[in-house]
Amino acid sequence: MTVSNTKHKMGKGRKIILIVLLAVAFIIAGTILFRVIYREALRSKHAIKTPNGIDLMETVRIGDIQQALYFRGQNTDNPVILYLHGWPAATEMQFLHGFQYEWEHDFTVVHWDQRQAGKTFLANNPDEVGAVTFERLLEDAWEVTQYIQNKLGKEKIILLGHSGGTILGTALVQSHPQAFSAYIGVGQVTNYMENDRIGYNLVLEKAREAGHTKDIAELESLGSYLTDPYDASVFTRMGQVRRYQDKYGVGTGVDMNVMLLALSSPYYSFRETLVLFGNVWEYQIELFRYAYTEYDAESLGTEYAMPVFYVQGENDFLTTQGISFIDKIEAPDKRLFYIPEAGHMTMMNHPKEFARVLLEEIAPLIP
Repeated sequence: MTVSNTKHKMGKGRKIILIVLLAVAFIIAGTILFRVIYREALRSKHAIKTPNGIDLMETVRIGDIQQALYFRGQNTDNPVILYLHGWPAATEMQFLHGFQYEWEHDFTVVHWDQRQAGKTFLANNPDEVGAVTFERLLEDAWEVTQYIQNKLGKEKIILLGHSGGTILGTALVQSHPQAFSAYIGVGQVTNYMENDRIGYNLVLEKAREAGHTKDIAELESLGSYLTDPYDASVFTRMGQVRRYQDKYGVGTGVDMNVMLLALSSPYYSFRETLVLFGNVWEYQIELFRYAYTEYDAESLGTEYAMPVFYVQGENDFLTTQGISFIDKIEAPDKRLFYIPEAGHMTMMNHPKEFARVLLEEIAPLIP
């Protein structure tokens, strides 16, 4: 091969690499541009323009740190829902454009990014804020409740908790029943360890049915997290089991649609969305210690001063205990609703049916 031929081939190779790099750059730039345009179009389309409406993103002093709240509703005279997102630091404000707009004609909805989560995480120095404890989070939740009551002039509000937010929600309505007209638990957690035991056994059974020996061996090696004393390694192994549960269709239900909702959010920046994938988890270990070793809904009492409504995704295999626990509850009213074919991300998986249940089935029962 001559020197000229070699140089020609090297030059051709460089051109191909340059073309590929330019194509990738154009795709990235196009994606960013599309995201900007789509977000602004969505924000404009769903802007609250009614005379008595509210569309307010704010950061307020709660529990001696800055915490993020987002108020949306067509009429502030409507009942108010405080929405408690899941754990650990699993904010849901970034998903609201996928399920909430229909609610806003009947309710004012308030999202709160909890301590060391989402916008609140970025509004503070996380090392100064430190580890999240359940006791501190419960105090924050009560301060947020009082702040909302005072701001919107409400004697009582509705509390809606999702997933880990139902742990906080259950404790909050039982600690301060006078402040709440109803409690809605979506994917209600009643005993975290027992929920995990059921979920672990289910995914192991699925792996055995599929005959996937490698997955079976890995899951069996992880199973000790259910009995070992709680520490950071238990938290890590639980996360590994969650990935297998997603693989076998018995996990969180975070599918591509849910991911696209997060990435296209008009109310969350790309940086805010990425918080969950950073070091935010290291501040949640103590919170999960409480969930794993102390929390039990029954120990907080089975008598409720307000109506209690549980909403369960038909395919939610992570929080099945609420189905039987509601039978133990004594309340002015109590109901269990199923969302067909929905998983643990219930309102994101089937937003129209969730909205129908909330607006047509639950709302008329709230005093």
